[in-house]
Amino acid sequence: MGRFSNMAKMSSRHGGILFMTAGWAVFLVAMTALVTDVGYMYYSHAKLQTAVNAAWKAGYDKLVELQGTDRVLGQEKKDLIIGQVKEVMHANGFGEADLESLNVEFGEEGRFVVRSQRSVGLFFARVMNVDSAGVAAARGDLVDTKMKVVPLGIPHGVVKDVSKNVYNWCKFTDGAGFTENREYILKLGEGEVVQSGDIMPFGLEARPGGGDFFGYQVGIEYSIKGSPGDPTFDMPPTGNFGALALGGTGANDYGDVILNGYGDPLNLGDWVDSEPGNMAGDTIDNVEERIRRGQTNVQIPVVSDFGNGRKPVEILGFLNFTLVGTGIEGQGANAKASVRAIFDGITDTDLGKPKHTYGIIDPDNVRGGNDSDYVERFKLGYNGVVNVNDRLIPEAENLPEPTDEAVNFRLNGSDQYQPNTRVIIPITDIGPEIAANNAVNADAETIYDLQGLENPNGAYKTSDYNFGSSVRVTGFAEFEILHPDNYSRAGSDYEECDNGDLGPYQPGQVRGKFIKYVVKPGEVPLQ
Repeated sequence: MGRFSNMAKMSSRHGGILFMTAGWAVFLVAMTALVTDVGYMYYSHAKLQTAVNAAWKAGYDKLVELQGTDRVLGQEKKDLIIGQVKEVMHANGFGEADLESLNVEFGEEGRFVVRSQRSVGLFFARVMNVDSAGVAAARGDLVDTKMKVVPLGIPHGVVKDVSKNVYNWCKFTDGAGFTENREYILKLGEGEVVQSGDIMPFGLEARPGGGDFFGYQVGIEYSIKGSPGDPTFDMPPTGNFGALALGGTGANDYGDVILNGYGDPLNLGDWVDSEPGNMAGDTIDNVEERIRRGQTNVQIPVVSDFGNGRKPVEILGFLNFTLVGTGIEGQGANAKASVRAIFDGITDTDLGKPKHTYGIIDPDNVRGGNDSDYVERFKLGYNGVVNVNDRLIPEAENLPEPTDEAVNFRLNGSDQYQPNTRVIIPITDIGPEIAANNAVNADAETIYDLQGLENPNGAYKTSDYNFGSSVRVTGFAEFEILHPDNYSRAGSDYEECDNGDLGPYQPGQVRGKFIKYVVKPGEVPLQ
């Protein structure tokens, strides 16, 4: 009897264990269902949201194209916009059955929203008699169509305008981006380097040892232009005494640049010709006149080796000096045309990358317009359509006065137009074809690095034109234009990435407060 009792107890215990094991297995299956199916739902929602974002942007571009100055859309135009939305949804992998729930809702003054939802089939959750779940996405909220794309392009990162010649930037990492209501630079400017003066038609070669300031020491007096009999000048080969042909060749142009400074843009990486000869009279007369006027603060390009006679030299950097006078005491008449100056210790070559462009784009991709095209497109927006993956051609000029005119119009309006500070800016990068098509741009990272002008004659796709000096559109962002008096990050207390100042205000510079993304980079696949 005791044996049967023990067997019964063992059977009962094993049955309990089996019951617990079965319950645990059901729990594990349920958790697997939850994790797997929630992940799939998240993926499905992200895919649907990406498609809706792209479809809304395409519909918005179509709306701008069709609307013109008419604030009321007729049904025919609405149907064309809806057709554009559906076309992009199809291109993103959604068939007719998926689009049965697609809804394009138009509001006042041409505003509209795109909404879509779909049923997602589940896998493991069917164990618990759950076959499907719904996901939904929407885009719109009705961006005011008065906000059109303006002719500026920015990289997806924080740009700092640190000097006349150079900028630096910090690229946003995956998932990061502009911060709402924070100030950012939308276009570079080209002001003066701190404590710099006029660029002189003299060139200095780097001294042995190089390093900071190309081997020149702060507070030391140097010959910034040599002459025969000057033992302090590291004499270039025969025929050159350190002069550059800025603004033209010959003694007259040379003397004029000494007196008035060189007025055209001159950037790192530019090539200029040397100016052979001593040109003693023009050197002495104009340097002494500058000193008499008190205009002793000058900027001297650092250049590659002069070589023999007239030849191109590359601009490697800029150093700032204070003029002292001409001539080398005790060295006779031949040394009178030497120019003496004290090095001030200011340079911008280590602060960032050279500015080859300033962020202006030509959104119709047809080169040949004028400054008024840029101004009008900045004031009122571009009436054409720009899409993600379009290539856009930059302009090389800074255009500070036309930029100021457009910014003032945005801030203050006119007799005919109300102020309209909200703008849409294309976010850009450098497409993979650029390095292959133009070796000079092989290391370009942003729009500001691009060299060379091209004319695609209205082509936007790499299938239609071999782009070598253009940017690729990766997204769009809405900003509110700021007046320079309202800049909050206009100092030189630079910190890492999106921290600290963005640099001083410089002529032609534009800043804006970030409002939101229209299309965030990464939402639409790049080509």
